[in-house]
Amino acid sequence: MTQRNRLIACVIKQYGTGIYRAWVSLDKGHTVCLGSHQDEANATEMIDRFWESYQEGRIKAPEDLLSYAGSICGQELPTPVIGQSVGEMVA
Repeated sequence: MTQRNRLIACVIKQYGTGIYRAWVSLDKGHTVCLGSHQDEANATEMIDRFWESYQEGRIKAPEDLLSYAGSICGQELPTPVIGQSVGEMVA
């Protein structure tokens, strides 16, 4: 059986603050928050830009997520959060 990456990308609203966070993961051990946004549309746009990079082959492995997140952080986003469990992501 061929092993495939299990790509997960989602926007999670943090209740209480109203902040939307764009999260991506290529496997269960590497989860990265690409950024926090005031509205869902901007968080979704961040996921779309990630997806384009993934489809173009610039992101192939979990390590590439760190490089990608680091490259966008200097432009407009806060430092990415890496490796949190699902329970911590929701909190």
